[in-house]
Amino acid sequence: MKQREGFTLMELLVASVIFSFVIAALVTISSTAHRHMFQSHRSNTVKTGVLLGMRAIQNNLSVATRLDVPGVGVQGDILAFAVNADQTTGCYPVGPGNVVAHYFCISNNILYHHAITIAGNSAPACSAMTAPGNPFTAARYPTFCGPGGGGTVTLLTRDVSPLPTLFSRRNGDGVYEMDTVLVRLRSFWSATAGGVGATARDVDFSMNTVVKINRAQ
Repeated sequence: MKQREGFTLMELLVASVIFSFVIAALVTISSTAHRHMFQSHRSNTVKTGVLLGMRAIQNNLSVATRLDVPGVGVQGDILAFAVNADQTTGCYPVGPGNVVAHYFCISNNILYHHAITIAGNSAPACSAMTAPGNPFTAARYPTFCGPGGGGTVTLLTRDVSPLPTLFSRRNGDGVYEMDTVLVRLRSFWSATAGGVGATARDVDFSMNTVVKINRAQ
């Protein structure tokens, strides 16, 4: 019978060390890939939220015929306007159909959109719209920001930073036309607040745009 040689202890130890290095390398590569995938997913989520929120504001504001909040020369975190409402008198619809009041606001760092349909073709149906800081008395804009405040409520963007303020009609912000609004939408996600500060980075994404309403003459 032939005598078969086995592995020596030293050979087994060397093989174990090499195998350990291979496993450690694979774990490191997998962990790094997972962190990059998470960071990319979080970054894309934040950017998509800002883009969708800005698109909703632009699309609705560009066809507005009446702009209530913020007032001329004022800035704030509330945007209130109406579509198909006469700007000069604030009463009659300027075209067929109903008046739709739009209200964008922040609550708990969430950007909400309220859409309220105001039926009727008489003056009271339109003149009853109001918002904080607006001279009108009867409430047609939401009583508060968020679900239950009034109308159809849509959650647009999370992690919205209110600084600087979202909406401005101030000359100091480069807004010189009466029917124009500067929209500054910023979303900030904190890795530390999310409990993954040691493995992820903060995500900060913002967009600025100037929108001119379609004011009824």
